[in-house]
Amino acid sequence: MTQDTEPTEEQMLRADEFSFTYPTKNDLALADVSFELDEGEVLGVVGPVEAGKTTLAMALASFAPQNTGGTTSGELSVAGRDPRQAKDNDVAMVFEDYSSQLTQVHVIDEVIAPLVNRGIPRAEAIEQARELLEQVRMADVENQFTWELSGGQQQRLAIAAALAIDPEVMIFDTATDMLDPEGRDDVANLIASLKGEKTLVVTENDPDALVGIADKLLVLDGGKRIAFESADELLRDDELLDDVGVAPPVCRRIAREVGLPTDPLAPSEFVDALEAHSTPRMSSTTDMAVSAADGGSVPAAPGLGDTLVRTDDVTYEYSADAVAVDGVDVTVSESEVHAVVGGNGAGKTTFSKLLVGLFTPTDGTVYVDGTPTDGRTARDIAESVGIALQNPDEQLSEQTVAQEIRFPLEKRRYERTGFLGLSKRERYDEAFIDQRVDEVCDLVGISDELLDEDPMFLPRGKRRQVTMAGALAPDPDVLVLDEPVAGVDASARAHVEQTIDRLREQEKGVIIIDHDMGFVCDVADTVTVLEDGSVAMQAPTHEVFAPDNWEWLAQRHLRPPRAARLARRVGLDALTADEFVDVFTPIQEISQ
Repeated sequence: MTQDTEPTEEQMLRADEFSFTYPTKNDLALADVSFELDEGEVLGVVGPVEAGKTTLAMALASFAPQNTGGTTSGELSVAGRDPRQAKDNDVAMVFEDYSSQLTQVHVIDEVIAPLVNRGIPRAEAIEQARELLEQVRMADVENQFTWELSGGQQQRLAIAAALAIDPEVMIFDTATDMLDPEGRDDVANLIASLKGEKTLVVTENDPDALVGIADKLLVLDGGKRIAFESADELLRDDELLDDVGVAPPVCRRIAREVGLPTDPLAPSEFVDALEAHSTPRMSSTTDMAVSAADGGSVPAAPGLGDTLVRTDDVTYEYSADAVAVDGVDVTVSESEVHAVVGGNGAGKTTFSKLLVGLFTPTDGTVYVDGTPTDGRTARDIAESVGIALQNPDEQLSEQTVAQEIRFPLEKRRYERTGFLGLSKRERYDEAFIDQRVDEVCDLVGISDELLDEDPMFLPRGKRRQVTMAGALAPDPDVLVLDEPVAGVDASARAHVEQTIDRLREQEKGVIIIDHDMGFVCDVADTVTVLEDGSVAMQAPTHEVFAPDNWEWLAQRHLRPPRAARLARRVGLDALTADEFVDVFTPIQEISQ
């Protein structure tokens, strides 16, 4: 591993046995972390949940301990200065919790403010702000209220505002989790364009986002430095990444599964490795697979049961000139996992809130178990359709995880009976509630150790698990998950997938709102593509992501999963990494 050295003039960032402890915790959030980064380099930071990635980012940006409180030891410096003594434009950070850094009423004012703070005349600041909004594909909503934006749009706006500071060091703390696939590509291209010009720190749950971008990689686990070396080297170290619960890049995972003797990171490297180790017979078989891909071998839709949720021409208007959802028809049946996808601002989250009664349709009807939801309260609907919101902080209200999960049952513990509802009857006793809490914790993967924790102090991914458990507590027939794998590590992602599989086995319906097309293709049976609030396509997953539709998807800011793009490059018909291996392995065996 790289040896720690004395600081040099070229070093922009340096940590020497840096430790940090939050005021409410006894354990170190960061423990003796050391690294150095030269000016113009890109540092990738990976690790499981609670590895210390966000804490390190906040320390570099001086938010920890300046805003959080806590104690430090060791050395941490930015441009040779303690971050707490850094100049205003030394560091800018795009937070994991992007909404917390938005302070202005209108979109354009969020970007104008830092420009004016730099002393730029307002007229010039407005012009530059519009250029930055154009850069992040937000120019068309410059006069919109910031709180009306989708999560992905808020994240784009936070990036534009950070760029407006013109910092020497820019920190992206899992800054692409809420972006549509095109937005993720935009940020990757932005980081690549800033490389060499600015010093960048990119914390990520997705190592693929660092391939070809990061110069150095810092691997953290439990607040400790596990490794610090060139990113190219560490991203190929499957054993190291597996040990800390970080999924290797897709090309590495597939290469390992199919037995390629080399260790490609990028698709071009995979293709070269395949060609170098293919026999003529394998090449011939691969050509046959190309024909299959061109024809589109689409698996049949699953056998589904009774309809659980149906929307009939549902429309929702924020105002006369702001139609978020426009005439949407969706049907979800027993044992069906249905994904709703689209670019940022397509209306996905608004649609999810219509399903559970948080919003009332301007027009059209939502049916749950065949009954219109008109006039029903969100509390009543939640017994049939539960939801885990995109931003878990909008849903959390209790002081402990256990109380948070119990809360939906406690609210329904008694029901009114008798004349005028003057009497009440207990629906759930204490033993039933305790048992149900145990069941949903087991279902979503919440350990007993977390039950007494304050959910607001948990990592974002854990907070999502808590809201999922709370939504499942009343045992609804349908669960709506808005961005369930954003901000989670590989282990938590696998647990979400297992939870969805178990709900399918229980003949529940699951509706997923997501920007991660890899996750969508891994779990969804059917897909609705929204565009400007309307249904642009509705079909089985393999049909939506068939190669013939890729250009059409790109026009709607969507991309097929990385595994599908890699499969297409080598002439295979597969959407997911598992499908790639299933299709490739027989070809490999034939060639031997």
